[in-house]
Parts: sequence; C-alpha cells; structure tokens
Amino acid sequence: MKKIITLSCLIFIFIYSISFASGWDRTDKILFGTFTTGMIIDCLQTNYSHIPAPNPLNSYYEHNPIVDAGVKEFGKGFIPVYFGGCIFGGWYISNKLKSRNRKILLSTLILLETIVIIDNKNKGVGLNFKF
Repeated sequence: MKKIITLSCLIFIFIYSISFASGWDRTDKILFGTFTTGMIIDCLQTNYSHIPAPNPLNSYYEHNPIVDAGVKEFGKGFIPVYFGGCIFGGWYISNKLKSRNRKILLSTLILLETIVIIDNKNKGVGLNFKF
C-alpha cells in the first residue's frame, strides 16, 4: 500500500507542477517530464540501495549526504519525500526562468540524472518499489 501511495504522490507532484506551468511550451513540458522520470528512477534506485542487511550492495556508498542523513534520522520514508521535494523544487525554479534558460536548466538536470542513473546501474543498483 505504501508503494502505491508513494508513487501516486510522485506522479501527482508531476501532474500538478505541469498544470501550473505558466508560459511553458511543448518542449519545456517534455523536458520536465523527462527530468521527473529520471528523478523517479533515481528515487527507486536509492530506495534499492538502502535495503536492510544483508545488503546485496555491501560496497555501495550513498554519495548524497542529505539522503544518507535523512534515512538515518527518519528511515526509508525520507527517500520519496526528498525526491518529491527535488521535483517540486526543479519545477519552481524552472517556472521562474525564461523559456530559453528553462530549457538549458532542464537539459542540464536531465544530463546529471542520466549520469547518476547509469552510474548506479553500473554499480549493480536495481529498482525497489517497497518503501
């Protein structure tokens, strides 16, 4: 049940942010959708990397200190909250920019997320839908 609620919340954040994206053209919306998809995949990979012992990724090290500290303090429920906040923050900042700068920002964020997803995949990080 938590899985359905968590993924529903992430999808709701995406739909909500697109519906209130004033002045966005089709390209901006596609870029934001791609960014959101990358963030959701990264969220599921991060969730997989925090599987309790015995952890199949014994040598895996979380490079994001905010996620690491949040999981230690609040548990794995912090992971979707963090990524949901990042999606909303990405939308908020993008919405304040002019269209050309928005495209540059979203393209850069997509590139960074792609690098993180590929790096996680190469380290053996899968996807975990249980929160």
